[in-house]
Amino acid sequence: MKILILGGHGFIGSHTSNMLKSMGHTIGVVDCYHRYYTFPKAEYDKVSELRIEHSNADLTYNGQIEDVPFMENVFKQFKPDIVIHVATYPNAYMVKRNVIDATGNMITATATILDLCVEHKVGKIVFASSSMVYGDFKVDAPDENEETNPLTLYGSYKLMGEKMCKIWLKEKGLNYTILRPSALYGTRDMITRVISKMTESAVKSGVIKVYGATNKLDFSWVDDVASAFAISATDDNTTNKIFNCTRGKGRMIIEAAEMVKSKFGGKILEYPADDFYPNRDTLNSDKLKHTTKWSPKVDIEKGIPDYLNWFEKIYDKTILS
Repeated sequence: MKILILGGHGFIGSHTSNMLKSMGHTIGVVDCYHRYYTFPKAEYDKVSELRIEHSNADLTYNGQIEDVPFMENVFKQFKPDIVIHVATYPNAYMVKRNVIDATGNMITATATILDLCVEHKVGKIVFASSSMVYGDFKVDAPDENEETNPLTLYGSYKLMGEKMCKIWLKEKGLNYTILRPSALYGTRDMITRVISKMTESAVKSGVIKVYGATNKLDFSWVDDVASAFAISATDDNTTNKIFNCTRGKGRMIIEAAEMVKSKFGGKILEYPADDFYPNRDTLNSDKLKHTTKWSPKVDIEKGIPDYLNWFEKIYDKTILS
């Protein structure tokens, strides 16, 4: 199949692209290489090059999903069978700081993409949502039937994207699969998430700041999540369904911090939990496991050391300072 990955040189996208290419599919990637991040350009360029190399895509289109003529041309040229939409702001704080731009990226551009999928008779769109749509977890290990109540603009925009997918199915016949990952980490991260931020801080300043040390997150290895996207793109059993896709095991944030400290040293400083983020823990991902052959494989005991070893090879302390 011809699979178009929007954000295909990003964190999830580059891993997903590589997997689908290894499965024999023809991969097109759209990416604008938006530098959302605060660390130096040299470091950003280094990781971007790795993402591009490892995505192993057949065709690359350099542009923004908000650019309607550009996207129209991409669909006309590539003629995708499936579209995977992971071109989005990477976390809630960045949305909070860039509301207007995030609205264009996460709402307006998504509507354009859905319309283009209909116009070009795309078989299905796989949409990247988030565990942030649940807000504060009200029960242990909520499944997909749990009520959604986002507490951030990021979570609200993700939920709106889900609702748009459902509306386009009802009104225009476009099939979808929606995936809700949580607390991603892994190789080729750009220091935008909990584990990568703690690691950067340890290397750069010798201090590891931990907010809400005993709070738990369902830390999910990026390749496990990418495999959920790859399977969802190619398995008809996932069509017009919503799935959580996490490790399924909540771990205290301090556990991750201690692993970072054991590798790079430094002093752990504990702070109260940031009340900007909802209280989360374990998600129930049994639905995806039972619907497909997907199964997450990597716990933090393996994943975090693998990430830290990668970080040590890639990130230059002199650049980070």
